[in-house]
Amino acid sequence: EIIAELHSGISWKASQVAIELEPSIYERIGKEDGLKELSTLFYNRVFDDFDHPWFINIFASSSKKEAIENQYPFLVQTFGGPDLYR
Repeated sequence: EIIAELHSGISWKASQVAIELEPSIYERIGKEDGLKELSTLFYNRVFDDFDHPWFINIFASSSKKEAIENQYPFLVQTFGGPDLYR
């Protein structure tokens, strides 16, 4: 927990507050469609960022489409939607 907080700037306790929001983050962002768009926008920026190659190297084993398809169900489940991430 402490290491994650140091890297993210968010404490475990604060992350639990976000997960328990009503309406949930999942609902606030637009459910599956909103989180799919969020994933797409994020990975478009990652894969187009040639000024910071270390960052894109984190995703070197995946195509952009694979990265989006992997992240999207994780975000849905994490932020209060159905259990899509396996």
